[in-house]
Amino acid sequence: MTKRLAGILAIASLCLLSFGQDRSKRAYELIYEDVQVLKKQLFELQEKLAQSADDMADLKAQIRDLQSQVKLLQAEQNEVKDGLRSIPSQYQFLLDKMDQINLLMAKISEDLMTMKGSPATGFGPGQEARESPAAPAEEKARDQEPPAAQEPPAAPLPTGLSPQEVYNTAYADYLKGNFDLAMDGFTLYRESFADSPLADNALYWIGECLFSQRKFSESIDAFNKLILNHPQGDKIAAAYLKKGLALAELGKKDEALVVFKLLASKYPLEEEARIAQEKIKDLSFP
Repeated sequence: MTKRLAGILAIASLCLLSFGQDRSKRAYELIYEDVQVLKKQLFELQEKLAQSADDMADLKAQIRDLQSQVKLLQAEQNEVKDGLRSIPSQYQFLLDKMDQINLLMAKISEDLMTMKGSPATGFGPGQEARESPAAPAEEKARDQEPPAAQEPPAAPLPTGLSPQEVYNTAYADYLKGNFDLAMDGFTLYRESFADSPLADNALYWIGECLFSQRKFSESIDAFNKLILNHPQGDKIAAAYLKKGLALAELGKKDEALVVFKLLASKYPLEEEARIAQEKIKDLSFP
């Protein structure tokens, strides 16, 4: 009996020992599997870190490219700014050249008239171009001297007056306030000497006569005709100014502002442009 019990105990001990070894083996296997999983996760993490490093390198390269493009754009902007700064001087140079060309063309026209047998008029384009179109009273004070005597033309008008005498007589009538007579004289001059360099000036003074008579709509028609038919004439700036003043007198404020602004932008160096700027302020801030 005792031997049998001892045998049972021995068998039980062996079973327990075997069971303990199996549990230890199983625990080891689980730990090994966990280690392998951790190794795999660590490897994947390293791969992601390497990919992130590559992405960071690409991003840095893109940033450097953007910085280069920004610097290039800034350099181009500086070049554009420098070019814009030089525009006013170039514009002034072109205006000076245009003035010289206009003077040369007027001189050539006068020479051609002289060669054809027609004497030069007492009032040259340069002289009238500087008269203030907005102040006829000042013109009267400045222009009281009689025109200088000239040789008679080769083919006088039926009235017996030379082209110069017709023009000067009409202008004198304007200064005296005889506007109807002045318009007749300037109209006669334009009809008889359409190719004269002062034909556009005669049209301007017709508009001035109408303006002085407060016939503003008719004066605007005359100034428009001058602007359209004689765009290079020396009375263009004055015509724009008087047209704007006539529109203002008619109560057409918006149209007058457009004309004054156009005058100031197209002829910024003319005295009429300065007057137009003052009128713009008056109409904009009454």
